[in-house]
Order: sequence, then structure tokens, then C-alpha cells
Amino acid sequence: MVTSSNRDILSNIKLFSKVFVIAALINLSLVVNELSASSGSEISKKTGLPLPRFVSLKGNKVNLRRGPSLSYKIDWVYQRKHLPLMIVSEFGHWRKVTDFEDYSGWIYKDLLSGSRYIIVNKKETLLRNKASYNSLGKAILKREVIGKLIDCEGLWCFIRVENLRGYVLADHIWGVSND
Repeated sequence: MVTSSNRDILSNIKLFSKVFVIAALINLSLVVNELSASSGSEISKKTGLPLPRFVSLKGNKVNLRRGPSLSYKIDWVYQRKHLPLMIVSEFGHWRKVTDFEDYSGWIYKDLLSGSRYIIVNKKETLLRNKASYNSLGKAILKREVIGKLIDCEGLWCFIRVENLRGYVLADHIWGVSND
């Protein structure tokens, strides 16, 4: 036999459960919004890929234009295959990019590769055997040396430069996120 006081208790439990679930969903939504806002990236409506994102040049001669069309003036001609660039915007088949010296312009998408490369942005940096300040060095990399990005974790990135593999400080290279 269910009394009115039992009904009140059950009713209160159901109400509390609903309020708890709603509060949990609101908190989860706020956390997700905060995380996506703090990452500073958005999803491109054109490609479904994040913006900004890093890419590299496919060829040794690529034109950087003032706008997203062949009718725009060429401001610069890149002559370094695998040079890392950051896509900051998209328009049709064109990508607005920024290089490590903060120079921007438009490049046709077929001239870009999703392969990740880095460029040394310090006067010199040490390529190390292990991800540690105490690790032995393999080579001294000079400014503007380009290497293949293999992986990054924390302060260190594992890269390949020609036939050498090793670790460099992420702060000493350009082509990786600063998150």
C-alpha cells in the first residue's frame, strides 16, 4: 500500500533526478564550449577540417597571390619544397596561408600537402637523442632548416632532418600548435 507520504517522497526523488540530469547536461555543455573556445580553432564549412591547420608545399616553386584567383597579383614565389604553412582561411579551391615569418597570401589547394613539416625559427637549436635537456646532441640545426614532423609531446617534438632523427624543443620550431 502506497501512502501519500511515500508518493511525495517518490515524486521528490523523480524531481531531484530530473534537476540533477539537467544540471549535469548544462555543466557538460559549458565545459565543451569552454574547451572549444580555448583551443582557438574552428571547423571549416568547406572542407570539414580545423582552421587554422598546418600544411606544407608540394613543390619547389609555388606562387603566393594577393587573392583567391589566378587574376590576383603574385606577391611572392616560394622555392622550398616542404615549407610549412598555416591555413587560416578557405575560399573555394584556394587557401589563405601564413608562413613562419607571418607573411600571408593565397595558394591553390592542389599545391599544398597535408604532410607535416617544421622549420627551425631560432638561430640554432640542438637535435637531441632523447626528449630531455640532459640528452646528448646529434646535430646543431640552424635557422630555416626544414624537417619532417613525426610527433610532438609536451615541450619536445620528434623530427627527421635528412637521415637524422631526434628531438627538438617545440618552442624552437614553427609548424606545430602552441596549445
